[in-house]
Amino acid sequence: MIPGNYLIIHGAADPETCDRLLKRARSHDPLLVQRFRSAAFNLFADPALPCALMAEGRGAILGVLHGPDARAFDATTGHGEHLAFSDWRAVIRDNWGDYVIVAEGDDPTDAWVARSPMGHLPCYYAEHEGVVIVSNTARLIQATGVPLTIDREAVQRHLLNINARLASTCLHGLKEVEAGHQLCLESGHPVTSSHWRPWRFAGREGQVDELGRAPGLVRERIIDATAKQASGRNHILLGLSGGLDSSILAASMAAADVEFSCFTLVTPDGAGDERRYARLVAEHLGKPLFEIEERCDDIDITHSSAAHLPRPVSRCFAQSGDRIQMELADRIGADAYMSGGGGDNIFCYVHSARPFADRLLETGPGIHAWTTAKDLALLTDSPQWKVMWRGLNRAWARSRDYHWPLERAFLGPEARSVAQSEITHEWMRAPPGELPGKAQHIAWILGVLNHLEGHEREHARPTLWPLLAQPVVETCLSIPSWAWISGGQNRVIARQGFAELLPSEILERRSKGSPDSFVIDLFESNKSRIEAWLCEGWLAGQGLIEVDAISRRCRQPQVHRDTSCWKIFRLVDAESWARCWL
Repeated sequence: MIPGNYLIIHGAADPETCDRLLKRARSHDPLLVQRFRSAAFNLFADPALPCALMAEGRGAILGVLHGPDARAFDATTGHGEHLAFSDWRAVIRDNWGDYVIVAEGDDPTDAWVARSPMGHLPCYYAEHEGVVIVSNTARLIQATGVPLTIDREAVQRHLLNINARLASTCLHGLKEVEAGHQLCLESGHPVTSSHWRPWRFAGREGQVDELGRAPGLVRERIIDATAKQASGRNHILLGLSGGLDSSILAASMAAADVEFSCFTLVTPDGAGDERRYARLVAEHLGKPLFEIEERCDDIDITHSSAAHLPRPVSRCFAQSGDRIQMELADRIGADAYMSGGGGDNIFCYVHSARPFADRLLETGPGIHAWTTAKDLALLTDSPQWKVMWRGLNRAWARSRDYHWPLERAFLGPEARSVAQSEITHEWMRAPPGELPGKAQHIAWILGVLNHLEGHEREHARPTLWPLLAQPVVETCLSIPSWAWISGGQNRVIARQGFAELLPSEILERRSKGSPDSFVIDLFESNKSRIEAWLCEGWLAGQGLIEVDAISRRCRQPQVHRDTSCWKIFRLVDAESWARCWL
């Protein structure tokens, strides 16, 4: 989350309407001041949000910018008076970061609002009283008088797949300008479209021409993104599990001379205790490591850290980790967090036959395709004939598009009639001639976006996500899906890229830690409360959940390694969020 709020009002022809809406908004954020005014729109922002004006009075850019035009922002305050250009498309072409641009259109009453690709400065909009209101927070839009109510069908879609982030939110009348999209504000209704498309990099024409360069490119992009995101920070607190992704980020921080400390969370069960691996990395890099045990007592299952968001994207079990991070950051004087989240997604950590289908379509049947089938069989512990059969089927008999799987457990009967094709994203549809594995790679990257917000810790300090920076994502998309699993190992290109910067035991590691035992303990200690919370709540009243099935599960004896706990907690989180918006 980027600190500071903004409010854009488009279509308020008379000053009185604008003043009335601003007065209401200031009840939520009294620090809002006017930063730009034109015939098309008024822009207000509070001082915590970096802002610079575009040349010729054409608009403004809000947030954090990296690239050749970042010098337009004052290095100490993040603010700037004027950028050197007047065309907002030039910003998007030459820079990356967490920003939103608002600019005049060709007609003086028109406007454009564009959001950076992979950017973490939100952008929501709603139509109300003849105007369009745009902001980074749903609560600020609500404060202007827009009546935001829960969208029952959207909540059901969210519960069917909590990774599916669509332009529609879970609130009636509120939509999101997605990352990499633009909002055109002309006469009539607002219209959104893509200004950045992942298929430019994931498509056949965008793939790297020399695969031997790929590991070095990935390393270079990650270290550069880490350095740029950490710029201006005095001390950063890094979550270090000792898994590959967080270890790569730790090595990148060290290579970029970033001041940081590490922490690792420990659960009583061995599967959640990765201290040995975290110590290996911290000692190798010469950085302090704090080892802290997770605590169920820190968690209130009825509290939603997403109460300010238009989707139920928080997870109650994360409250313990958030509290630990906040306490530790206070103690050591950290001014930001950093996370290796998203590594599995950008490093194409998939267990499907699609990479084999890609190799077949790219090189045809032969030794190369045979090798990829063998790699996949080793990676997934599957018979090679099954991998080949499924890959052949995907390559030539089935759609190359990707659809998110749906989780119908504990949902009401209405959810059974929802088809996979109803919950999709335009970027997951493979253009003619493109490869099915790259469609899944794009879907994997989209699927992490719902897990980057809804953390209690973000209210005090920002969390930085270098592995999801635009240049890193574009580079990883340009690497063939089958190259990531060479030799039957996952995330191979990333392992090769950081071979000289990490201990061999980390690079060769195949296991992954899991918080399963902690979530099971949390469920077992709250079963009766969960039953009452769900079976007497909003979801039940709307017929969205199977009350009897939930009651039976909550009254069962403890089941070791039971994944149903995760499925029920997604309902608990949605119920807690819904009660915040009722």
